[in-house]
Amino acid sequence: MSNIQRTKFDGDSNLGLHTVVTDEICIMNPGLSKKCYTRIKEVLGVDVLKTTLAGSSMPGIFCAANSNGVALPRNVEEDEKEILTEEGLDWKVIETKETALGNLIMVNDSMCIVSEKLMETKEELEDLFEVPVFSGEIAGKDLLGSSSVVTNKGILCHRDASEDEMEFIEDKFQIECGRGTVGFGVPFVGACIAANSKGVLVSEDTTGPELGRVEEALIRHSR
Repeated sequence: MSNIQRTKFDGDSNLGLHTVVTDEICIMNPGLSKKCYTRIKEVLGVDVLKTTLAGSSMPGIFCAANSNGVALPRNVEEDEKEILTEEGLDWKVIETKETALGNLIMVNDSMCIVSEKLMETKEELEDLFEVPVFSGEIAGKDLLGSSSVVTNKGILCHRDASEDEMEFIEDKFQIECGRGTVGFGVPFVGACIAANSKGVLVSEDTTGPELGRVEEALIRHSR
């Protein structure tokens, strides 16, 4: 089976909002159909942990993770913490007024770039993720998580990312970075892609040229 596929989750193109993906696990909306979880397991090669986060069925908005830890917002619920603990995951509630952590953090197993709003929690994040933390922007905004897809092998950014922003990201992550859109022109690629080092799932209405740019950034660069 190809390691890049188009799909929808029960008719929804926002794959990245329904998922938090690392190379080991996918935290995922518990209300989806069985075929959605099967597709994740087949293409990304990970186990699926079904849970809400902050009471939401879209954990990708509220949570960020790498292989070392899971960053949770202050409004995470006790039973959700218990589910992560039972799975053996290291997690930490990040003490900040910001709750949409998934939108504000781009992280893999070697580096993390966050919104300036989260730099007050720099030490917390470094302890949790076990990587250096810097602040930055993509397309002049601090929505790093929703404006990018970062794995341990590739990075895709919002189509309007500047040259300076791209150079900064490439320098920190030491990974070549590409620009693109998905879903027939959506620039917030992080909202519409679920990916790790093993594979990529992209929204079903992504065009051929868009798919080519995704593949170039997240798959071909890693070979």
